[in-house]
Parts: sequence; C-alpha cells; structure tokens
Amino acid sequence: MNRPSMLVLITMALLCAGASGGVRADELKFRTVMHATFVQFQDIPDKQGHRASLTRFVGLALLPDQVGTSYFISQTDYVKGEGSFSVYNNLTLNDGSVLWFKSEGKTTLKGTTSTFDGKIAVLPGGTGRFAGAKGEGTVTGARPDQLVEGANLYNDITINISN
Repeated sequence: MNRPSMLVLITMALLCAGASGGVRADELKFRTVMHATFVQFQDIPDKQGHRASLTRFVGLALLPDQVGTSYFISQTDYVKGEGSFSVYNNLTLNDGSVLWFKSEGKTTLKGTTSTFDGKIAVLPGGTGRFAGAKGEGTVTGARPDQLVEGANLYNDITINISN
C-alpha cells in the first residue's frame, strides 16, 4: 500500500474514532422496592377529591449484579387518586456511585392499586460511574397501599445512559 493510501486509511480511522467521542451508552434496568417515610396532603377545594401531596420514599434498588439504595421526594396532583406526579430520585450503588434523575408521569387507579407510568431524565450531579452521565428512560410501577406513611411501592426503571 502506498503512503497516501495509508494516510487516508489512518485519517479515516481517527475520524471514525473521534466521531464516537468516546461516548459509551449503557442501558440501566432495575427495580426499586420502597416505603413511605413522609406523606403530607393539601386538599384543593376546586373539585371533589382533589388533593396534592408531598412524599418521601426510601428503599432498595435491585440491579442484575448488585443491590443499591434509593430514595425520592415527590409531588402529586391527584383527583380521586389519579393524576400527575413529579419525582426527584437518587440511586446509590455499593461502590459509592450516585445517579440523580427526575421522573414525571401519570398515576392511574385500578381498583385499590395505583399504577405509575412516566418518563425519566438524568440530572447533572452524578458521581463515580455516573459522573457526567446524561440520558432518559421510562418508569412503571405500582402502589398497592393507600398513600400514607408506611405505604409500599415498586418501580421498574429503564434508563439509557451516556457520558
């Protein structure tokens, strides 16, 4: 191979490597199992059954290769148990890595069980393996109990993370 051809190949290889920017994408899938440690309501008088809440849940994050901890604070706007939620989540792994993300979505009441469906956005401020992480994902889950202190819930979370 002549020298100009070799330079073209090397240049193309470097450009291709540079185009990826060293970005790595990972799909992070896990389940959280949590319980409410704080619940506060505000009844809103515009509609029957309209209630806003502030809550804090804590618990475990069950990943395929490890168990971490998780907690969140949330704000809900429900009419008769259904409506919107906005949640700030923390996931902490055994190695000290921390991921912060926000989830927003809808709660639907099916019998006495509340089900959740929402979108996730990764927030700045991660540490360890999540330092500089960006991404988005989905959350689904359920709470079989009424929203009171001690209530339990689970969430199935999938986040596509890139650095």
